[in-house]
Amino acid sequence: MKGLALGLVLAICANSTAFADDYPAAGRPIRIVVPFTAGGGTDAVTRIVAEHVAKAWGASIVIENKPGGGTMIATQSVAAMPADGYALLAISNSFLVSPLLAERAPYDPIRDFVGVAPMASSPHVLVVHPSVPARTLTELSAWAKANSATAAFASFGRGASNHLGFEVLKRRLGIELMHVPYGGSAPAMKDLIGGHVPAMLGDLQNVREQLASGNLRAIAVANETRLASLPDVPTVAEAGVAGFTSKSWFGLVMKAGTPTAIVDRWNIAVRAALADPGVRARLEPHGVTIADMAPEAYAGFLAAENQSVVDAVRQAGLK
Repeated sequence: MKGLALGLVLAICANSTAFADDYPAAGRPIRIVVPFTAGGGTDAVTRIVAEHVAKAWGASIVIENKPGGGTMIATQSVAAMPADGYALLAISNSFLVSPLLAERAPYDPIRDFVGVAPMASSPHVLVVHPSVPARTLTELSAWAKANSATAAFASFGRGASNHLGFEVLKRRLGIELMHVPYGGSAPAMKDLIGGHVPAMLGDLQNVREQLASGNLRAIAVANETRLASLPDVPTVAEAGVAGFTSKSWFGLVMKAGTPTAIVDRWNIAVRAALADPGVRARLEPHGVTIADMAPEAYAGFLAAENQSVVDAVRQAGLK
């Protein structure tokens, strides 16, 4: 019996390796589904990495933007595809948050998916439209209290990283602002710059040029330390909310059950892309921090982040 069991294990491993050797099949495209509109942080980082992998493999990798439903529409679409390595999901924090905000979660991010590789992270900057008469966190709090009927903040979407971050921040400050969700960072930034919504926690890469041009004003950075590109902007902790941080992170997952050899091959390819000087040069203007983890470490990161999100959702009182 032991010999039979060992034989089955060896056969499975051999088949998995053979599957990876034949992957990707010539002429068969690989799809990466992005749960946001084009132009945002998740989309930009994913496209840069995917282009390098496609060139290295001589393969066709197609980026499909599928916004909506707090990223759950895109996530469910990948969950419904075969676990054969030809469909990946680009994820950010909302991958973990959105199921917690659903009346009936349509998927379990830890059980139903397998982590492929992280790509990068980006700290959030608390920004306001210049029409808001506030230059400090204290002044912003006073303005919000005095304008409770119209004070609002934008997010990349319900359950997005900056949605959860702002919900936690406003409760720490004891203020109330209405949440205005968008289908990604690009439309949120458009309305923020246009003055249709007054405030947002924005990814550094999206707000940096707007701050320089005066289209937006920085109040504080939601990072552990000040940012080299914004040295005069204090951290939220320095501004009075101890221990508060908020950032976006970007990674790739596949449907659970995808052959381990294919997951490993993708992990190696993503890490090679992120180590490439040309890729790093293209990512540098986006102000992101490169991530590098083996699949096992990334699985641990997602599990720990999931618990952190559960605690934050509870703290923010979101339902």
